[in-house]
Amino acid sequence: MVIAYESRESSSPIITRAVAAGLQGKYSQAYEFDLLTRTLLQIVGAFPQRVAQWLIPRAQKSGALSSELVRNLKIADLIQARLDDYAEVKGPFPAITMGVGMGGTTAHLALGLGGPFLPQAYVMTLEHGSMDGNVRNYYELSAETARIVTERNPGVMSIQHYDPIHDGWLVRRVNHLRLKLLDLPELYQEYIRRNLQKNGEIIYLEGGAKWKQFKVGEKNVFQVGGWGDISAEEFISGSERIRAYCAQEGITDSNWNLTGFPLIDGPESEWGSEPGLKEAVRTFCEREGYRFTCIHFDDPNRFNQLAFRMVKKQLEIEGREPAGVVVEVFSQYDATSILRSGLLPLWLIFNTHDSARFLKSMVKEFPSGRPLFFSPLSTFSLTPDLATWEEWNDALATKNWINIGARESHYPADAKALIHWQQPLTGWCQQHEAPVTARMTGKILAELAEAITKEAESNA
Repeated sequence: MVIAYESRESSSPIITRAVAAGLQGKYSQAYEFDLLTRTLLQIVGAFPQRVAQWLIPRAQKSGALSSELVRNLKIADLIQARLDDYAEVKGPFPAITMGVGMGGTTAHLALGLGGPFLPQAYVMTLEHGSMDGNVRNYYELSAETARIVTERNPGVMSIQHYDPIHDGWLVRRVNHLRLKLLDLPELYQEYIRRNLQKNGEIIYLEGGAKWKQFKVGEKNVFQVGGWGDISAEEFISGSERIRAYCAQEGITDSNWNLTGFPLIDGPESEWGSEPGLKEAVRTFCEREGYRFTCIHFDDPNRFNQLAFRMVKKQLEIEGREPAGVVVEVFSQYDATSILRSGLLPLWLIFNTHDSARFLKSMVKEFPSGRPLFFSPLSTFSLTPDLATWEEWNDALATKNWINIGARESHYPADAKALIHWQQPLTGWCQQHEAPVTARMTGKILAELAEAITKEAESNA
């Protein structure tokens, strides 16, 4: 029996499925609900949002794995599962993208380059969480499992990721263990040899985002918190707004300092790249005769800006104007709609203040007089750094926008949006078919990235 160590709703599987679908000209669903679940979400969505906000976190099926099962995994099983997502996609391809999995941004970049994406990170959801917010108890849930997995799988490191705010209702019942590659596995090497064109290229997306982490083993770290508008220091040291949030949510322990372990500045769990894999890929390319391009940004939002400008560049090469803009958030993105319509994609990391500020900074690059679709995200929790509806309105104040996500009356707990957000977008794209055919290269992407870096430095 093949074990699905990664949930299909995890970040890497959503990206690889989206890229595989895009390469075939098909649409992809991030969340694959059965008929019963869709019906129940439709019913819940008919009630005021407080119903979904209370019910969804308690009714969510975790699909969590036992520690005993995870301890026996081979990293090859996780890798093969992602390669299997491309089983129906036939090469050879001009390029393959590797590195950090930045949701919709990575999917758009990979498709613009005309080939698959091979992730560095794999995340698993394990049984049991911390109901009261006790960080030590959460750490001990998978600490031994993490050490065993990395000892048995050379070339892999682990991150126990505890975000009691952005993942608040999840980590009460489950715990998250992320594995990252430190070397280029043989399965990836074989896949590249079979599917990358002779003299093709590998584009490596290197995320330089940093976060405070506890060094708990030779190849093991523990991270509290995650990207948003709450810093790593605030997560660890605490604050009035965190204590108020914990009181509101019934979390009795808000001291998340995992004492007894050294605190380091490490690559952020989701948006940072671990050292080792890039060097291994570069060496592989030199040996096999492939071209290699590394795109590096410390600020993950710069990757989002790059994907936006890349699609704009594709349209310029084709001699046409953008059809409009789609503002995507977290798991709500549709890479195929971009390919089939000529809309410009702007992917946002999450529904927090920092993402709203980034959106506001990008509006000046939006084409005038064209449709603007925005997909507000439903997370079913009121975090201290949640961007309010008024903030989104302010960010887009100069534009008329079409809401394809959570309804204003139900934000951020709209059950209906989970099943319906994609429909207005795909419907519009099917009525305005204008496929993007120009292909990008590592050289063009590097030039766009360099321009973005220079702009950021001049504005600093």
